[in-house]
Amino acid sequence: MSAHPSRRVLLLGLLTALAVAGVLALTAARFRARDATSEVDGGTHTVPRTEIARTISGQLTLPFRNGPDAVRCSGDLRPVRYDAVRCTAHFPIGPDRHLTVEVTGVRHNLVTYRRHSLPR
Repeated sequence: MSAHPSRRVLLLGLLTALAVAGVLALTAARFRARDATSEVDGGTHTVPRTEIARTISGQLTLPFRNGPDAVRCSGDLRPVRYDAVRCTAHFPIGPDRHLTVEVTGVRHNLVTYRRHSLPR
């Protein structure tokens, strides 16, 4: 009779572990997001480098870990598919991270772009 409750405990433990693993996987996917969408500035008709830097800084900030001290981009992003700019994220500890930000889509005044890490 004691064998049956141990199976129940084992099954409950396995289901709990799977649920926790699923939540962690979804959280990791959320924080590894590489796409962002910003509105084109009405005066310059670009996505300003400050907006790109703010977005990248937010994407690179994880819970329990500080994000970059600063992100600097080489220019503004034109609302043209495949247009790209280079950015550098400066971290307080560890090496700088070099990125390329590329336009993946344009719809009306919204530009969607994706960051790619460059080799060190």
